[in-house]
Amino acid sequence: MIRFGTDGWRAIIAREFNFDNVGRVARALSKYLLESNKRINGVVISYDTRFLSDQFALHFARVVASNNIPVVLSSKFTPTPVLSFAVKQLGLNAGVMVTASHNPYFYNGIKFKASYGGPVLDDFVQQIEKRIESIVAPIDEKRVRQNIQYLDLTKAYFEHLKKVLRVEVVEKFYDLLAYDAMHGCGIGFLQHFFEEFGLKAKYLRHEENPLFSRGRPEPIPENLLDLQTLVREQAMGLGLATDGDADRCAVIDDQGLFVELHDLMPLLARYLIKERKFPGDFVRTTSLHPTIDRLASTFNRRVKEVPVGFKNVTEQMLAENILIGGEESGGFGYGFHLPERDGILTVLLVLEMLAYYQVKISELVSELRQKFGPFFYLRKDISQQ
Repeated sequence: MIRFGTDGWRAIIAREFNFDNVGRVARALSKYLLESNKRINGVVISYDTRFLSDQFALHFARVVASNNIPVVLSSKFTPTPVLSFAVKQLGLNAGVMVTASHNPYFYNGIKFKASYGGPVLDDFVQQIEKRIESIVAPIDEKRVRQNIQYLDLTKAYFEHLKKVLRVEVVEKFYDLLAYDAMHGCGIGFLQHFFEEFGLKAKYLRHEENPLFSRGRPEPIPENLLDLQTLVREQAMGLGLATDGDADRCAVIDDQGLFVELHDLMPLLARYLIKERKFPGDFVRTTSLHPTIDRLASTFNRRVKEVPVGFKNVTEQMLAENILIGGEESGGFGYGFHLPERDGILTVLLVLEMLAYYQVKISELVSELRQKFGPFFYLRKDISQQ
């Protein structure tokens, strides 16, 4: 049974997640797009570094193309936010990301992205589920040849981020930093910026490994021990990490300690308001500590609280003027960018903030807690089995 959760469809490879089922989902998407759109501009598809992700993406593309829908297929793996940006930038009907994000290596999955460059809402998913059939999707080789175009999605994304960032400020970041890609889609992407901006960095798990070193590509403290040790033992100024599809991130301070996301969101929000002069309110999921609410009141900004799931954040970002939206798991979206989590941009904004203030992030966290009070947080993941 193919069932979509809060962030797409995820299943065990070769059990539920196989080529036949991927084809069924692709056919269901094709039917829905053909039935609900007066104009078919096409679909863009990308994939992560997991086992067979590139082949699953190709099969998905072949099924969609067989339904006479134009397909832009990424020429290489990309972070999810790159795919989301491409949907909006290219003016297409939908985006498809083959990824299981932070799940164990034996999972894969599919995320849908809407034309606005963010997660699809509930009605879209329900329409796809209703159209999934038991028959295997047929392939029309002639239509495949006519309708699939390969494209490097990264170039436009890189140029966009350089317009969003204050590059001249980021270039002043003076500390040695470490980056843990967790064998995921961040490989090469942050390195591109670090090298262009002249930053000094060391890299961990910066090569493709579909087994993820037998771990999970989720940037939580227990999965970042090597990064914390490296920062502490080599007296680095900062540690950074992104998850499997690089839409979420984590920060390690100069003492080798994990920076809680409950601190990171208010720090970024304050910087974007005070120094970048951005307008807009905030939206957070229920799992984020209300430090952000206390900060908002000092700037006469509103905070909207929504249920867990970034699509709920996206819904508010589409409806209102939102500067920053966030969730406890490390995903932040920005109104001046996309209604979508972007771990790559968040990491670069952290660097910009630290370069602007010329301080360690531990100092900013200490100052924030002195002003708005401490908090106590413990996360416990409970298996459904």
